Amino acid sequence: MSSQPDGGGGGWWSKVPGFGSKPIAPKDDDTTTIDFNPTSGGEDIPSVEESLSKILPDAADTTIATTEPLDTAAAIAAEIAAFEPTWWPSDQALVLLNWINETSGLPCYAVTIGATTLAFRAALLPLFIKSQRSAARMAHVQPELKQVMDEMKKKTDEVQKKGETMSMADQMRFRQQMTALYKRYDVTPLGALTAPLVSMPVFMSMFFALRQAPDFFPDLLANGGMLWFPDLTAADPYCIMPVLSAGTFLAMTEVGKEQMMASDPARGRIMINVMRALAVVMVPLTMNFNAAIFVYWTTNNSWTFFQSLFLKQPAVRKYFGIWEPPKPPPGQEAKNVFDEIADTVMRKNKKEEPNALTEDRVKAHNEIIAQQKMVKKRLMEKEGLKAKRKGKGKK
Repeated sequence: MSSQPDGGGGGWWSKVPGFGSKPIAPKDDDTTTIDFNPTSGGEDIPSVEESLSKILPDAADTTIATTEPLDTAAAIAAEIAAFEPTWWPSDQALVLLNWINETSGLPCYAVTIGATTLAFRAALLPLFIKSQRSAARMAHVQPELKQVMDEMKKKTDEVQKKGETMSMADQMRFRQQMTALYKRYDVTPLGALTAPLVSMPVFMSMFFALRQAPDFFPDLLANGGMLWFPDLTAADPYCIMPVLSAGTFLAMTEVGKEQMMASDPARGRIMINVMRALAVVMVPLTMNFNAAIFVYWTTNNSWTFFQSLFLKQPAVRKYFGIWEPPKPPPGQEAKNVFDEIADTVMRKNKKEEPNALTEDRVKAHNEIIAQQKMVKKRLMEKEGLKAKRKGKGKK
């Protein structure tokens, strides 16, 4: 038997398409006819897309669905490539956010903003602990420090009355007393300001970076949201993020009010009330900001809230050497926002409704004044009559 195919049709290869002498014809209902007229000058020649649409009707839709994410990815890549950052901190913050978003594998840009914020706050936690430790000790130093300052002021006034200036020996003595106080309490005057001074540039850089980010990366942020705010370039359509940011800011203020009033209760109360008012006012003032900013603010405020709760625990304070704040003078205790409102209403009612004793005193005073006026008027009338009689007598 020959192993080579011949013109006959008895071999196994004749049943395989392309190997047999008789090709397998397609069925009539599977045949797709494409009109092709080479003599028509090319007007009836179908394009590749038209031919594919006839053979594979779903091919066109599949191509469009495939090209859309490719176009978005290309646009995002073009935006990142076209960005030319300067050494300004806000530009460098954008560079860092983009790098984390590309390399970390986080699901969206909103998560990148939140994760970066938490990383920054975690890195600054030792500074905040040190600042709170210094603030608590400075609050205990204040009474003794005030005595030294009052003595120095008294001495300065006495010397100035004589037209002289304080001697170098006296200045050195007061300076040594203050230094000894700081050394005894193991505190520095600027220790409580370390964390705010370091965190403020970071806060401002992130704010300005996210505020201008939609101008540089519109496609990146437009597809970087989540939940009810899918577009980070637009404002929250339901105003949930502004309210949430203000709520976390207010909660942060209420939790940390004891520490704010520790050194100076009077100024601390003013500062707390200002921050409470700011929490309410910031909702209408910032409701048109893009959602990216509120992702940062809400995350930052939430961290501060839980950090304050953590540092208020007695075991934590004992471990880090954070003293309990001194008790404020009577009547200057830290109160929550509801107690402050109640006190304000009560004071207003007292002013509007004076007691009966005060009303009687005012009434009695007014009657005395009226009687004095009547007596004075009668005396003047008598004097006038006497003057007239004297004039007639002379005539």
